[in-house]
Amino acid sequence: MIDTKQFVNELLAKGVDKIAGVPCSFLGPLINEAQNRGIYEPFVNEGDALAYAAGAALAGHRCAVVMQNSGLSNAVSPLTSLNELFGLHTLLIIGNRGVDDEPQHRIMAGAVKPFLKTLAIPYFDAEDEGALDLAWEQLDQHCSALLVNDRHTFKPVPLKKKKQAAEELPFRAEILRVIAGCAEDAVIVTTTGFTSREMYCIQDRPENFYMVGSMGCLGSLASGIAEYAGDRKVIAVDGDSACLMRLGALYTLTQRRPDNLCYIVLDNEANESTGGQPNSLEASRLFGVMDNLFPTRRADTAGEVEKAVKEFQRHPSYTQIYVKIQMGADKNLPRPERELIWGQAERFRKAVP
Repeated sequence: MIDTKQFVNELLAKGVDKIAGVPCSFLGPLINEAQNRGIYEPFVNEGDALAYAAGAALAGHRCAVVMQNSGLSNAVSPLTSLNELFGLHTLLIIGNRGVDDEPQHRIMAGAVKPFLKTLAIPYFDAEDEGALDLAWEQLDQHCSALLVNDRHTFKPVPLKKKKQAAEELPFRAEILRVIAGCAEDAVIVTTTGFTSREMYCIQDRPENFYMVGSMGCLGSLASGIAEYAGDRKVIAVDGDSACLMRLGALYTLTQRRPDNLCYIVLDNEANESTGGQPNSLEASRLFGVMDNLFPTRRADTAGEVEKAVKEFQRHPSYTQIYVKIQMGADKNLPRPERELIWGQAERFRKAVP
């Protein structure tokens, strides 16, 4: 197990000014330590974090960039056509999920090393002795990567959370229970993380689709379902971090505006399933963004959510609902069974002809 505090000390000693990126469960302790020290820069997309690091390099400074292995797909364009092309070499710290992990990470777990090799990005297993020094030596010629292959690689570090003004905000599970209770025969599509896990526990049904990976793609997925589902209503439940990751998708969704789609965003201003790290530097402005793209209904209580969803059911038209929630989930929250994840597309197609 790596001493997280010492690892950050070593990064600082080598000249790293900040750690930028998108949270990963494997990297939670590292991000927490950086956040506690005030040197973590949160981004909603891994490519944006790499571009930030490129800008720092142009100004004569260095940042490390953290991400999950699946996030590498968001980072390929700046990695190859910005950081590498112009010699703005950056240290990547990648949570290599998928080995004895959840199904959505299985493919990337086997692909990340060959992929990095194809891109001529040197990589080292962070658990190996001297890995950071070896990766650092490569930065004169290439970007380089440290692969964190286990959830317990870094010694746990608690996140020091800022005290917030007391607000009577609902929990995510309260909102999901309401949605499940008034869904009737509507399709329910839920985003990755705790949202899908909680909906699975609250009410599993063939008409539910749990998008356990593909962060940021829920709005587009739901739009495709809605367009080809005939008169079937579709209720999509997204999270703030996921919505922000591909904000351009929301722009397109508000132009398409399927009449049979209700798009709901639950905002707790954090990446909760990875440890509650913040997803922005300031208080959320997501409601304003959504409302500027399309008139959005703000619901502050479970009762208001119920009223809005029932109104959508009675008078279908494209609907956007924004709900501010507080963090909190069952510590023993189960995940959908692997067999269900692998077979849920077939189950869904049979239930929604």
